Amino acid sequence: MPVTDWFSSAEAWSAAHPQETRYLAALGVVVTAILALWLVMVLVRAMIRAWRAMQDAGKARALKLDKSPGYRIVLMKPEGHARGASLAWLAAALGSHLPSYNFGAPYKVVRLNVLKGGMAPDTVARARRRMAVADADLLVWARRKGRKPDGFEIFGLTRGGGLTPAEAKLFTFRLPARKAELEGAMPSAAAFLLARQLQPALANPQSFRSEKIKLLADELGAILDHPGGLPAALRSEVEAAYCASAVHVAEDAGDLEGLERVISLSRAHLAEDAIKARPDRALQARMDIGRALLARASKKFDTAMVQEAISHLSLVVEALRTDPTILRAQGASDAMFKAQSMLESRKRFAVNFGT
Repeated sequence: MPVTDWFSSAEAWSAAHPQETRYLAALGVVVTAILALWLVMVLVRAMIRAWRAMQDAGKARALKLDKSPGYRIVLMKPEGHARGASLAWLAAALGSHLPSYNFGAPYKVVRLNVLKGGMAPDTVARARRRMAVADADLLVWARRKGRKPDGFEIFGLTRGGGLTPAEAKLFTFRLPARKAELEGAMPSAAAFLLARQLQPALANPQSFRSEKIKLLADELGAILDHPGGLPAALRSEVEAAYCASAVHVAEDAGDLEGLERVISLSRAHLAEDAIKARPDRALQARMDIGRALLARASKKFDTAMVQEAISHLSLVVEALRTDPTILRAQGASDAMFKAQSMLESRKRFAVNFGT
């Protein structure tokens, strides 16, 4: 049908149906207004995203150019509900408790806008890029949804140990999502977990002097003592760190104050059901008990105490003999010994036969 004929038919139909024509015109106006509003919203959102990206880039570059000593920490606004309050909670937890766990080392915290996607590969890739722009030592983002005991998910990248942003290690842990459950010892526990990512050496108390680790053990003991309690997984992390720290203090400085508590906490993980549920934690508990008993026996010798320590430690040794990491290390050691033996044999052959 030619266009002129179509227009003529439409004009004739409109003249014959004036009321329907008015309805269609009104509908056209409404649809046009909705489309215009949608386009405005899309444009505004794009402008807001661009503005936030420019803000983040400026803050990240400023952090990189700041040559003052100290750790650089980037906190991204959490995804989900109560974004501003969640970011403020994380920043306050670090501000109040991080100095206790990094032994007073200076640090700087910069807050950036939300990073969505959890641990999705593209989200982690964006986090690495932002870490590189800011030259940050630790970058943390989060997702807070629902009201579950583990609904506040913390994600992060750490360059602890001298890693580059491309090599930075990914980590995650969970906190309660309810505001009331984030009070009490929770900020201190969260700060400790982040401090341990910032300084991986905290996982090995023997790397520090006993007087420093004594302060760390006291802080961790206060978390365990708090009446509010902690989620089971989080308490297990804090408890294991406390036991390792208290045992090191006892071995190195002869301070036996925390040993009874270490032994008591560790024995709880050696019940039959606890061993089945967490065999790795039970193995660590045997190690802690054995070392604690030996530290106590070094001050006041007790044959039964030493024998019990030997029984626990022998079970640890037996279990570790089949550990794949230990087996690989043993294989590498055997191969290295073989290579050294070949070199020594070649040297002796050259000396004896002059070749």
